[in-house]
Amino acid sequence: MDLLDSKKHFGFIGLGLIGGSVARCIRQELPKARISAYNYYETKKHPRLEMALSDGVLTDITTDITAVRDWDVIFLCTPVRTNVAYLKKLKPYLQKDCILTDVGSVKGEIYDAVHREGLDHCFIGGHPMAGTEHIGYEYSFASLLKDCYYILTPTDQVPEESIRWMQEFVQNVTRSCCVTIDVTEHDEATAGISHAPHIISAALVNAVRARDDKGMYQLLAAGGFRDITRISSSSPEMWTSICLANKDAILDFLHEYRGLLDTMEHAVEEGNETEINHFFATAKEYRDKLFPSELSTEK
Repeated sequence: MDLLDSKKHFGFIGLGLIGGSVARCIRQELPKARISAYNYYETKKHPRLEMALSDGVLTDITTDITAVRDWDVIFLCTPVRTNVAYLKKLKPYLQKDCILTDVGSVKGEIYDAVHREGLDHCFIGGHPMAGTEHIGYEYSFASLLKDCYYILTPTDQVPEESIRWMQEFVQNVTRSCCVTIDVTEHDEATAGISHAPHIISAALVNAVRARDDKGMYQLLAAGGFRDITRISSSSPEMWTSICLANKDAILDFLHEYRGLLDTMEHAVEEGNETEINHFFATAKEYRDKLFPSELSTEK
C-alpha cells in the first residue's frame, strides 16, 4: 500500500452511482483519506452530496472550483460530454503531479479534448464495467465494483508511476480486475457490449409501448421482457450523452445488427426452419461461453 499512500486527497466532480461507489471504496479501504466533492450548484446545497457527507463518505464539499489545486486524484463522474467540458475549467488549477481520471464509458471524445487542453501528462481514462438500472449516489455501494472489469486507457505521456498507482488503486481499493487497453479498442467494444444493447432495449420497450393501447402488454409482461429491458430504466440524459460521444462505433455496430435482424425477418417470412434454428443456436453457443456460471439445468 506504500504507493497508494502517496495520494491522500481525492476529489470528485459528480457523485452518482459509479462515483459514489468509488468514493465508498476509498472510504472503506483508505479510511484516513480526505475525500472532497465539487458542488456545481454553487448557491444552494446539493442533496446527494449532503447525503454523502452525512454518511461519512465525503470529508467536505466545496463550491470553489479552485479547490481542485489541493486534490491529488480527481475523478470526473458526470455524463461523458459534461466531463469533457470540465477539462477547460480544471486546467488552470491542477497540481503538477495530480492524476485526472474519469469513469465514463466513451473515451475517444474526452481523449481528443485532453490533448487539445495539453493534459496528456496527467489523464488516465477509467471505466468500471459495473452498474445497475438505478442512478444516483443513494444507490451506490462499495461492492458494486468488486470483481468487475475496470478498464484503464492511459495516454502515452502519463508517467509510469501514475499508471502503476492507478492500477494498484483499481486492484486494492475498488477490488476490481484491472485491464489496460487502447482508446479505440475500448470504444468499439463498449459500443457492442454496452451502448447498442441500451438502444436495442429502449427500442423494444418503445415498440411495445406503441402497440399497448389497451394495456394488455403491460399486464402480461414478465420475466423475459423484464430481463432484456431492465437497462431501459437507466438515465436518459446519460445515454443521450453516450450515444452522441460514441456515435461512429455505435452506428457501425447497429448497421451489423440491422443486417442480422433483416436476415432473421427473411427466414421467418420464408419459414426457413434451418436458418431460424441456426440463428438461435449460434447465439446460445456464444453466450454460454461468455457466462458459463449462469448455465442452468433445463428439466
